[in-house]
Amino acid sequence: MTATKYVSLPSTDFDAGTHNYPPSQYLGSSSSNSRSHGERDDDSFDENDGYVLSNMRVKGSERERILKGRGDEDDTVVDIERNERLNAIKEAREWKPINPCLLIATIFVIAWVGAAIAYAVFGGTGPHEEVATNGVRFKDVLRGMYIPSWRTLEWSRTTGEDGIFTYKDGDNNIILEHVANRTKTVFVSGKDIVDSLGQRIEYFSFSVSPDSQYILLGTNRTKMWRHSIRANYWVYDMSSKIAKPLTKQVGDNKHALIAYAKWSPSGHSVAFVKDNDLYVSVDLKEERRITFDNSVDIFNGIPDWIYEEEVLSSNKAIWWSPSGKYLAYLRFDESAVPEYRFPIYLDNRDGAYTSEYVIRYPKPGFPNPIVTLHIYNTETPLAAQSDPVIIKEDFKDDDRIITEVAWIGDENVLMREMNRVQDNMRVILVDVETRKGVIVREGNSEEQDGGWFRVAQTIVAIPSKTSKEKDSYIDVVDNNGYLHLALFSPLQSDKPTFLTSGNWEIVDGVTAIDYERKLIYFISTEKSSMERHLYSIKFDGTDKKALTPTDQPGYYSADFSPGCTYYSLRYEGPDVPWQKIFKVDDKNFEVVLETNDGIRAALVGLDTPKKTFLTIDSEGHQLNAFEIRPPGMDTSGQTKYPVLFYVYGGPDSQLVSAKFSINWHMFLASSPQLKCIVVTVDGRGTGFKGRAFKVGIRKQLGKLETIDQINAGKHWAQLNYVDKEKMAIWGWSYGGYVTSKVIEADSGVFKLGMAVAPVTDWRFYDSIYTERYMKTPAMNEDGYIQSAVTNMTGFLHAKFLLIHGTGDDNVHFQNTATLIDKLTLASIHNYRVQIYTDSDHSINKHNANKELYYLLTEYLRRNFGSDGSTNGNTTLNEDEDWYKRQ
Repeated sequence: MTATKYVSLPSTDFDAGTHNYPPSQYLGSSSSNSRSHGERDDDSFDENDGYVLSNMRVKGSERERILKGRGDEDDTVVDIERNERLNAIKEAREWKPINPCLLIATIFVIAWVGAAIAYAVFGGTGPHEEVATNGVRFKDVLRGMYIPSWRTLEWSRTTGEDGIFTYKDGDNNIILEHVANRTKTVFVSGKDIVDSLGQRIEYFSFSVSPDSQYILLGTNRTKMWRHSIRANYWVYDMSSKIAKPLTKQVGDNKHALIAYAKWSPSGHSVAFVKDNDLYVSVDLKEERRITFDNSVDIFNGIPDWIYEEEVLSSNKAIWWSPSGKYLAYLRFDESAVPEYRFPIYLDNRDGAYTSEYVIRYPKPGFPNPIVTLHIYNTETPLAAQSDPVIIKEDFKDDDRIITEVAWIGDENVLMREMNRVQDNMRVILVDVETRKGVIVREGNSEEQDGGWFRVAQTIVAIPSKTSKEKDSYIDVVDNNGYLHLALFSPLQSDKPTFLTSGNWEIVDGVTAIDYERKLIYFISTEKSSMERHLYSIKFDGTDKKALTPTDQPGYYSADFSPGCTYYSLRYEGPDVPWQKIFKVDDKNFEVVLETNDGIRAALVGLDTPKKTFLTIDSEGHQLNAFEIRPPGMDTSGQTKYPVLFYVYGGPDSQLVSAKFSINWHMFLASSPQLKCIVVTVDGRGTGFKGRAFKVGIRKQLGKLETIDQINAGKHWAQLNYVDKEKMAIWGWSYGGYVTSKVIEADSGVFKLGMAVAPVTDWRFYDSIYTERYMKTPAMNEDGYIQSAVTNMTGFLHAKFLLIHGTGDDNVHFQNTATLIDKLTLASIHNYRVQIYTDSDHSINKHNANKELYYLLTEYLRRNFGSDGSTNGNTTLNEDEDWYKRQ
């Protein structure tokens, strides 16, 4: 039997009327080339919240749609509805005297008519009546009503003054704002941004050159993979007020498609990638082609698919040196990587035949791309391809993954590399002049604890001008089983001087370094593994201070100005999020950027479910969990509630946190017909609780994760308010995999499973991710066999819904097709498959995402609905009205 322990993070009761800002006195005083025949529809699926985000981001005061593919919905409806709510509240506050008799009569008539309509529509109290409710609505969730808005600040040094940022406003103007006095200046008028013919240019991104003479503008973007795009780029001349294409035009005045472009740290030179080759436009006067081996299989300065997805988590593989003299870049050769192909049914010129999506996709045991580091001197007059850096005792080409490149001044580069199964790590110090590298640090996690090394970019330079000795750097490394800040000085040192320690972890790495004040800023889990707080510490590891109130639950992130005088602080939960600018040495200074009043307005009078945090025991391990309870839930035991588990469970992931979230699960708990309790448990293998909590999953994915979810399920099944015959589990991606493994386990705890885009056999997923945790099939044959979903017995005893998009370039449809075959061979009949044509991993093409959540909801309603039936006889169309009303 598992034991329950309630933790310090309180139940979340969203108070729309309480801003709950941290007190200002706390501040400063205490303590990351497609070969497809069409762009992808990859919306940003949030595996933490379990639904596709509404593709909105904030830049300045304008909310812009992030291009994530071909969404057919107009997301401006989100802002329109928010404005309507705000206006309604405003009008309600403008009270005017009303004749009392007229008021009483009006109320009577409205009530009578409303009752009559309700009876006519719902026909009394049938089992599928949608009882009037003021809970979270389906359409509000799916349209992004509760997704927080953020101001994205482009901090600038354009005037040599710290605390200046730029943004694009709703009129296409580029605004320059001074934080200190809140003055705003139109840096560039939108009407002035025109080409040589005087035509206005509509741009989605801008970047001001370091000398403020030019602006790089991005237009006409096309989504490629998760982080990458192709776009046209223009250079706007501040003096002439004319924009010209960044590079030579192609063919009939067609602009070249650029994959990535970046200003040098000084002046106005720019590096960019065109047709997979790297170029530098020196002072915007001389265009140099640095590489000449472009093809669909060779990438220079941008990552291929697997490096973008699993290593760099970005679309760039270019790093300018601090002075702008040198360019370091990675070259990717994926010519030996096997091709993966799948049909595209809808996007083809000839409707009679399908087209084909082709991608180089390495799977476990198959060749990875060969990656090499190169350094180019921009002062070299000849445009010649540089030779790769020579590394003494390097990994072999087929056994090398380069995970990080970082400049230490202009003379040295640090490069981190690992073997392909990522349990052997080396840090290489490269001399820029000789182009030779030597190993200065290495480690073997297999010998340490049988685990793996984390792939992250966490090296930050400390130049010698601010150090007593030579150049040094900070990295995030293991300290007694937890990730902590360590100083390495000099550069050749392999011995860390730890700046932080304890049974908690640094999140992501260094947030900012103030070289003048010799302070390091970072986010950590010191307060709780479910929370994030901002701290500062001196270069020598002393005087650690909290900049956020650790006596209150909180989940924060921060973005510092270049000189670290100011920082934008995002409060992300558990209450309604907000964003402010603070000053590091003035506790009374604050500038409000965002209060998310649209969300607050939407929550006024809303009967929201309550979220309760707790820990449970599973085989001696304490697991973080939360429970979303229906409004007014009866805990006496007289009422029995169905329970839905939502799981992800992937290595180093986290679902149980203090972040604000009103999502589909909140709707389920609000639904009068379901009144469903939703539970999420972070089992072993998940992150932010130390190495010992996660490394046990290595070579046996799916085993411990399944045990923990089943043990958690047993805990909830014995609670007096739970209907143990109505317990379900669902997940997406890795969560779909765990869901399938839980049903396969045939524990009898879960009566229903819903798996979306699941991995079902790790031989089918990509090599870098899979081998990190499973090694290669040759090294771990039995582990791959046991981790696959193969035993169909459990599927005889539980209902199962399987969902996948046929255009998934991440978790291939091959996974679902193989599982369907196994279910068919085993004569399993109580399952349903839903396929979404050409949708990728986010399942968002042609309204698919909304329909997916409708299907999930209906599958639960007809099996666990308030009529008490579990036989699944209710048809999807039997009660469509709830969908229309929501």
